[in-house]
Amino acid sequence: MPRPSREKGKGSPSTGSPPTAKERKMLYSSDFAAIEKHLSVLTDEECGGDQYLEALNSLIVIAEEHDGAVDALFDRGAVTILLGLLEHKNDVDVQINACALLQVLASGSEVAMATVFKQNGIPLILNTIQTISKARLGSMQMLRIPKKKSFHTSSDALLPATLEHRDATMHNNTSHLHQGPSQPPAIGASMDPTEESLVTGLLPAYFTPQFLDQFDAMDKSSRMDVVRHLLLLFEKIDKLLAVSSCISLDVNLENALKQIVLEAELMMQAETVHLYIMNPNTGELILKEFDIEGNTQHGVDGGSGGGGRGDASGEPDSEVCFPAGTGIAGYCAQHEVMANVRDAMNHEHFDPNMDARGTNGVAFSILCAPIKTRDNHMKGVLQVVNKAGFDGTPMYFNEEDEFLLRKLAKTAGIIINNMQMYETMRNTQKKVEVLLETTRSLGSTLELDQLIRMIMDAAKGLLNADRCTLFLTDAEKKQLRAHIQGRESIQEIRLAINAGIAGHVFTTGSSVNIPDAYRDPRFNPEVDRQTGYVTRNILCMPIKNIHGEAIGVTQMINKANGPFFPEDERLLSSFSAQAAVAIEKSQLFKKTENMRAYLQSILSSITSCVITLDNSMMTNTINRDWFINALGVTREFVTQNTVDKWIGEKNSHLLNDILKVYQQGTPLYSTEYELKGKTSMYINYQIMPLIGENKGVVMVLDDISSEKRAVMTLGRYMSPALAKQVMEEDGNQLGGKRKKVAILFSDIRSFTTLAESMEPHEVVDLLNAHFSDAVNAIMAEQGILDKYIGDAVMAVFGVPFVSEEDSTHACSTALRMQASLAVLNEKRASAGKKTVKIGIGVNTGMVLSGNIGSTKRMEFSCIGDAVNLASRTEGLTKAYGLTILITENTLIETGDNFITREIDSVIVTGKSNKVNIYELMGKKGDELPPKVLEACRLYAEGLKQYRKRNFSGAVDLFGKAVEVAKDGPSKTMLARCKKYLEEPPPENWNGVYVAEGK
Repeated sequence: MPRPSREKGKGSPSTGSPPTAKERKMLYSSDFAAIEKHLSVLTDEECGGDQYLEALNSLIVIAEEHDGAVDALFDRGAVTILLGLLEHKNDVDVQINACALLQVLASGSEVAMATVFKQNGIPLILNTIQTISKARLGSMQMLRIPKKKSFHTSSDALLPATLEHRDATMHNNTSHLHQGPSQPPAIGASMDPTEESLVTGLLPAYFTPQFLDQFDAMDKSSRMDVVRHLLLLFEKIDKLLAVSSCISLDVNLENALKQIVLEAELMMQAETVHLYIMNPNTGELILKEFDIEGNTQHGVDGGSGGGGRGDASGEPDSEVCFPAGTGIAGYCAQHEVMANVRDAMNHEHFDPNMDARGTNGVAFSILCAPIKTRDNHMKGVLQVVNKAGFDGTPMYFNEEDEFLLRKLAKTAGIIINNMQMYETMRNTQKKVEVLLETTRSLGSTLELDQLIRMIMDAAKGLLNADRCTLFLTDAEKKQLRAHIQGRESIQEIRLAINAGIAGHVFTTGSSVNIPDAYRDPRFNPEVDRQTGYVTRNILCMPIKNIHGEAIGVTQMINKANGPFFPEDERLLSSFSAQAAVAIEKSQLFKKTENMRAYLQSILSSITSCVITLDNSMMTNTINRDWFINALGVTREFVTQNTVDKWIGEKNSHLLNDILKVYQQGTPLYSTEYELKGKTSMYINYQIMPLIGENKGVVMVLDDISSEKRAVMTLGRYMSPALAKQVMEEDGNQLGGKRKKVAILFSDIRSFTTLAESMEPHEVVDLLNAHFSDAVNAIMAEQGILDKYIGDAVMAVFGVPFVSEEDSTHACSTALRMQASLAVLNEKRASAGKKTVKIGIGVNTGMVLSGNIGSTKRMEFSCIGDAVNLASRTEGLTKAYGLTILITENTLIETGDNFITREIDSVIVTGKSNKVNIYELMGKKGDELPPKVLEACRLYAEGLKQYRKRNFSGAVDLFGKAVEVAKDGPSKTMLARCKKYLEEPPPENWNGVYVAEGK
């Protein structure tokens, strides 16, 4: 990629003066070593493009910042190496950076410059420029226009241009071979309609057959000037292509414009850059002024405004508007022409406030280019003022500058047009989004006054109007009423139902769009006189209900920046339709609220839901809404339909009980009935016949969902029977308490490796099957599921109620899980799938159990050393090649209820005391295979020898156990004993193994 451009005044040979002695650094031995290292990279054919770029960029920094670096590079053959890169490397970015380093060397050493000549470097640099230009332009087709006629300049200028030099200090750099026409085009030169490439348009003279002959005839000084000029043009070409490519990706107009003027200031060597955007309606030019590093600049002021490149983000600091035709820029905009003006201050169209803005008051040269779109629509003007050499000498803009500015202006035109279209589409999208959001928000309230305020605020924002008035009909008084802002407070106004524009719209049912209210005879100025407001334009539209009847009028007043357009009418029509639905809903709700308040006053003292049904099974009264809400029906529906319509088919048992009481006159009572509807809930209900002349039914219903949910929640952690016992016996047991429990951890072995070989849905199916078996085993043994930890499971036995059988239940659960896994593996093997291995660890001890977490989120769990030891014990199953390990703490609690064997004495991670661990092999009375029994005997003998430090004897016994039954613990101990034979443990070793890891 191209190296970053350097700031003015920072020592760039192309963009500023050399740094002072204080700014430059001494060249140390480490720098010499770095130079040799980077040059060796550039001569290594096996290195890649990124390595070349890193080396080139590092060498550029060293050459620019260190005294003697240029000579050191030259002495080590840098010129020859760089020319070789230009000739043999096809990487455009590498060529760009190689030319940049050549520029630094040639500018800092005449010997290096001469070497470029001798080694035929000039044609090579030109070919490189052409190659880079073609490559870059090929990636920028989005900025190109179809090729038209060739470049031409109008022969008869519309206005004269002052071409003389202002004084002897102002001159063109005549040492350059190619500096453009001796007389630059006057105002009136047509915009270049072609799309010539940057090379053929900017460097045509360097590609003529005569160039090399002329070059050979030059003296040494002229040759150096040619090379410097070529390298400068090359940097400008690269900068132009790069900025066009980068800016085209920016979707923020202000960012893009700011970047254009920043690059124009550097590229054109101008004191000030002005970028004007044209108002298409008035022709006015709007100057964008940006704040660059704390200094306000006009477009970009590279002179008196100070500042450098700055951050290219954010909005313009300010905007200044100039009347159409003002100044040289204004004339160029009006006549869509380009202008290259010398002695600008004496030009008849010069305007100091505009054309010399941002300078020190002197404008000796001005270059302007119209900004147009692809279809030739004017968008603005790009103007550069006061070109200066690197030494600060004033210069005139030449043909090369004209070409570069045309390209920048063309890029600006395309970007401005694209972004304006983007803004138009985005604004339209925003209006649609606002309309949809408003429609949703209108359903958030049923209170009429609040709803009216929401409608008015939303309509104002949607149509960018100053005011919105919503008139609703008062049918009794035959008036339209509304609340509007008066001189000091909110005022209610009332109009005759046919008065004014609102009355006309209401009575006719047709919308009205009035660009000038006071010129329309239907407008009633009385409202303005009452409120002190001045109405300019009006958009008025009826609000109709679903039956097509007008129920009100929406009146929009004083749209910003002009009258209301047809698009506004369509938006307001859609909005009014939604508003009508919301208003009718609100009015209906108000009637319902009145009825509800009356019923509530009668039944307010009753907490249960009381429903009375008359002789026809229609609802007479209902005092609570939770019941009908659960059914998913409205109060209106319940009161207007028979009970069989709103109870629903899902609640046929409840409906049958109602009909049975109605027909037989015998009360019925039911508990824990699941009511099904919009939501599911549990109720107790009692149904009784009405006593008196009017036959009917009374229902009394109580919501017991909270109690039911508590039982169901506990049921997720423990068996239903245990959960019910908690609720019935002692619900307070759920507080945090210390108690002795048994903890079980289970984990799938090598789950990550297993999962990587499976499809995601297969992984989910495996976990669901395994977890289902595990939870069933836990519940069957009266345990609770504490949590899932990835592919692991933690269960606790003894919570919430401690039992002497907790450890026994935990061990039984482990054996159940082992058996369930065997069945699962059989199914997987028959299906051609990989089998699964698990490890289970059980420990018994004191824990703190209860709700653990924060006030916002907590869960019922257990914490303590006993939990950690259970987890570490499960982790040891993998090390010993076992499925189930229990600690001595659990073994003491279970007694002789299970078949076990001692495995080892270990100190687990994070602990200092040893613990004896045992393999759980089965329940008491289970029969084990003879080979397994023999392996257990051999292992026990081997363990004795191991603890006596007789490692050779232990090796023999453990080896036999492996041969007999491929015993997992024996394999582990065999390897450990062999290690101890080579590296014996310390003399104070007591047979305890310190486990590593978790």
